[in-house]
Order: sequence, then C-alpha cells, then structure tokens
Amino acid sequence: MKYFTIDELIRSSTATARGIDNTPSEYQKNNAIELVENLLDPLREDWAKYCKQYALGTPAIRVNSGIRSQKLNEAVGGSKTSAHYHGWAADIVPLNGRMDQFKKFCVNWLLDKEFDQFISEEEDKNHIPRWIHVGYKNGAGKQRGQFLYMVNGKYYNLSTVL
Repeated sequence: MKYFTIDELIRSSTATARGIDNTPSEYQKNNAIELVENLLDPLREDWAKYCKQYALGTPAIRVNSGIRSQKLNEAVGGSKTSAHYHGWAADIVPLNGRMDQFKKFCVNWLLDKEFDQFISEEEDKNHIPRWIHVGYKNGAGKQRGQFLYMVNGKYYNLSTVL
C-alpha cells in the first residue's frame, strides 16, 4: 500500500460523530488491501503522471468512504449489499478539485483494467459527480466491470452520457 492506509479507509466523520466502532475485521482489511494494491495505488500513480503532464496541481486523492462496519453502513444509508461493508470499495475525490477531468481519466484508465464498479455519484446537471465510487472484488471472475452514474439515488449506465 503505497498511497493509502487502512486508517484512511476506515476514517469516518459519521462514525466519530455517532460513536460507531468502525474497526475492520481481518476479512475487510484483506479485501481493502487488495482494493488498494490492485486499483487505488495504480490509479493514483497514473493520475499523478496525468496531473504533471497537464499541470493540474496535486495528484493526491482523498478517500471519503472506504471500509464500513454494518452499523456505519446503516447510519450513512448504504445498501444492504454495499461493497464498502466487505472492504471492496472506496469513494474518492481528487484534492486538486478537477473532478470533471478525474472522472474522464478514471473511465479511460479503467477500460483495460479488472474492476468491479465505477460509479460517478451524485452528478450535477453537467454530469460532474460529488465523488467517485470504485470497487474491486477479490477473487477471479467476480469483477463486473460496470460503469454507472447516479443522480438522485438512481443508477444509470454511464455509456449513455459518454
């Protein structure tokens, strides 16, 4: 794990505010390590090259939500089948504020990668998300390679707006 830590993946302002224990299980930690090593770290590394090439500023990426305990997942209104509960997903944002470019970069970067889901979440009228959900399920054959976007809690196939 080069750019991300387990502490970063379990940090939650909701858990802190509500006194929810978000200590991950070994299962969740192991899945999160796979997510980082197979998806987040390589994404961050290539995003850094892209940012440098196009003078976009810092390539740092913040994890808004990573591993969630069952109580935390319920508190934030997460799906009962949320990949976050398993440590398979992270909601991320670029710290340089270039969300429109980050979204396009991620989509293009993922085209030849194994991944479970890319979801451009809470998009505005210009299709710019508040955050991006990326997922990686461990184990061969489990990756769905889905490109989705979400508006007002409803999911759509991203190919309709690309």
